[in-house]
Amino acid sequence: MTRKKLQPPADPYRLMRFVFRHALNGVMAGWAFLLALLWLDVGGLGARVHGAADGWIVVLMLAGAFGVTFSMVGIVWGVLVMLPDEPD
Repeated sequence: MTRKKLQPPADPYRLMRFVFRHALNGVMAGWAFLLALLWLDVGGLGARVHGAADGWIVVLMLAGAFGVTFSMVGIVWGVLVMLPDEPD
C-alpha cells in the first residue's frame, strides 16, 4: 500500500489576488478610456463636462461607472484567457 505525499496547504488568498489584480487592471483601463474620451472631446463630451457648473461631479460619476464596468470586463478577461495549468 502506497502512502500519498502530503501536499502543502493551498494558498487561501489565491482567488482574491486573482480577482483583485484583474479588477484593478480593468479599472485602470476604464479610467484611461474615460480620460481619452474627455481629452479628445468625443461627441462633445469633454466640452459639456468642462462647461458644466459641477463638472467634477459628472467626472466622478463617469469614473465610477467606467471603473465598475471595466473591472468586471477585466475579471472576465482574466478568467477567459487563463490556462488550465497556469499558476497565478
